[in-house]
Amino acid sequence: MNNILELKNINKIYGSTIKTQVLNNINLSFESGSFNSIIGQSGSGKSTLLNIMGTLDKPSSGEVIINGINIARMTKNRLSEIRNKSIGFVFQFHYLLPEFTALENVLLPYRIENGAVTKEMREKAVEYMRLVGLEKVINNNSTKMSGGQQQRTAIARALINNPQIILADEPTGNLDSNSTETIYNLLRDINERYGTTFIIITHDRHIAEKADRIIEITDGKINLDIKKQ
Repeated sequence: MNNILELKNINKIYGSTIKTQVLNNINLSFESGSFNSIIGQSGSGKSTLLNIMGTLDKPSSGEVIINGINIARMTKNRLSEIRNKSIGFVFQFHYLLPEFTALENVLLPYRIENGAVTKEMREKAVEYMRLVGLEKVINNNSTKMSGGQQQRTAIARALINNPQIILADEPTGNLDSNSTETIYNLLRDINERYGTTFIIITHDRHIAEKADRIIEITDGKINLDIKKQ
């Protein structure tokens, strides 16, 4: 498989007078269609790494290559375009807008890029909500859904622009064990059905060990990188 995302010699340093190095010479590549987990203690640098992979933050040095394109010299508008088209995000907190229905929240990334929602896109959003098991709460506001339903809505929203990569930062961190298993199985199903590349940051080793690859970050360095056969 081809590499869809590459990180070359990534360093991240915060501060100017007192410098704190959060990432130290990270080199990683991710194959298209793969299912990966990144684990590490709090403060290890894993969330900073995800933000750099998702173009939400810039490394102090090093290269980020998405689909063979080095993004270092891209304008903010071009980066935003790539982020919206190629990358879907699922966070520990769902970030749904409470005044919008579940369906309206799912359609937000499409609205940002294209404006008016077409009939075809609305039908596609409904289909994604069926995929994540939310066809009965399409018109509910997020405040009238359970935590698991809110997180599944966030997953459908991440899918709406057909991203090649989904970055998930502790996507089950606020859920009980049953909901955690449901969300994990859903992510796996999406990975197998659409060939979407998943990179999941988690502190839950039980979830991490179900991935095809486990990367452990310790003090800003790669401590472990295991691919299952």
